[in-house]
Amino acid sequence: MCEFTVYVDGHEDENIVAQRVIKTIVKPEYVNLMTAEGKSVKVPNAYIAKVDTIMTELHLKTVA
Repeated sequence: MCEFTVYVDGHEDENIVAQRVIKTIVKPEYVNLMTAEGKSVKVPNAYIAKVDTIMTELHLKTVA
């Protein structure tokens, strides 16, 4: 199973919003991330900008 590290608006450590993400649901108002531990993280006003399965990274961008 692939577990992703999720970044918002950049690729630095301070931009990590969640780790070990196994499921992502995109809604009009937010992106919902589900971790392997069952934790849910909502990122408001965001969209998926990039998915890298080799590096197990998911990159989100926020909109104003």
